[in-house]
Amino acid sequence: MLLSACASAPPQAPSPPGPDPTEFIATRVAIALTESAAAEAELTARAPTAAAPASATPAPTATAAPTATETPAPTASPSPTPFPTLDLARFPRPPEVFAGEPHFFFGRPIGAGGNVFVASSYRYGSTLQNVLETHHGVEFANALGVPVVAVAPGVVYYAGDDAGRQFGPQLNYYGNLVVLQLAQTWNGRPVFALYGHLDAVAVVPGQAVAAGELLGTVGATGVALGAHLHLETRLDNADSYWATRNPELWLAPAAGRGAVAVRVTNEQGQYLPGRRVTFLCSDGAPRFLDTYWDPGVTPDDVYGENAAMTDVPAGYCRFETILAGETLVHEATIQAGTVNFVWLSPGR
Repeated sequence: MLLSACASAPPQAPSPPGPDPTEFIATRVAIALTESAAAEAELTARAPTAAAPASATPAPTATAAPTATETPAPTASPSPTPFPTLDLARFPRPPEVFAGEPHFFFGRPIGAGGNVFVASSYRYGSTLQNVLETHHGVEFANALGVPVVAVAPGVVYYAGDDAGRQFGPQLNYYGNLVVLQLAQTWNGRPVFALYGHLDAVAVVPGQAVAAGELLGTVGATGVALGAHLHLETRLDNADSYWATRNPELWLAPAAGRGAVAVRVTNEQGQYLPGRRVTFLCSDGAPRFLDTYWDPGVTPDDVYGENAAMTDVPAGYCRFETILAGETLVHEATIQAGTVNFVWLSPGR
């Protein structure tokens, strides 16, 4: 998989179904199910602070039909400092309620002929088994020059390189990038999409763009070692590396698919970092998630998850994780076109 250092729009008619992401992943993207990087020893911590209360969200918007493409080689990112961490005191306690309305503001960021599915091994909040820095976005594995497009109508906030203006933990991190401010706000708060490691940039700051309009092309600039698109969702502050949210909860799922927000907590209700969650769904394909490694990646303001995935097939799924030698299980019926909630914790 490729790794990086790495006003409301009117509703549109649904696009015809695209390729099946499960078939694509099974045949074109190798998924390596490895053991969790987190130790199975008992984790103890001081009492964490409370999270902000949940608020309502607007209705979802439609997404473009996916298409598949080849997966290039991985990229590197700087060594993690001071994270990842197993210090539970660094994590706030999640909200009591695990629910909320969807906010699928994003269509797919890759144009015609490209791969629109998120790479599985280095998702938001992952460290690739404690090897790389905690990931603040998601990856779309694509060849050099594949078109990158606007996920929604908006205005270009920034376009160029980051040699003189910092958007990541250091200069020259994303290389050529575009930051798009969406026309649609979330509860009055500005929403931004950041596109990193581009080869070419096709827009200028202040330019208004429509959903699906060309922004640039896939590249390998900045800290990337191979061609791919790095996508982030930022809320409130486009310039802040710490203002990210999980893009998989903003991307509208493919037809017949839903998004899953996951929590893994201990008996005290504290988030557990670096936990491997494996699951099997109605299509029979194995999937996995790792819970967010550190509080530098912010959960959704309503859901309070610590892992998430989009494009999960509708129907039955069985989720499992291991905590202190005990296998925790959650069975769920995934609903298409919405966010589904899975909470794994002792005694639940």
